[in-house]
Amino acid sequence: MSIRTKQQKKKHMTEALLGAKFKLPGHQKVHVSKKWGFTKFNEDENMGTEEWLTPDGCGVKYIPNIGPLDKWQPLHS
Repeated sequence: MSIRTKQQKKKHMTEALLGAKFKLPGHQKVHVSKKWGFTKFNEDENMGTEEWLTPDGCGVKYIPNIGPLDKWQPLHS
C-alpha cells in the first residue's frame, strides 16, 4: 500500500498506517520516503528555489544549466 501526502499531514498518515497494518495479513512495514511528490528528486535538494525544476502537470521537469544557449534562454527568462 502506498500513500502520498503533504508534509504537514505526515504524522497523521503514519499513525493511520500503523493502525491499518493490523487489518491486513502478513508483515507490514511503514516507510517514509525521502522523495519529493511523484518525482525522482529528494526533498532535501533545494532545486526548486534555484529554478532547476519547473512544474509539468503532476510532476516536474529538470532544467540543467548546461547546453546550447538558444534552448536555455527561453526557459530561464
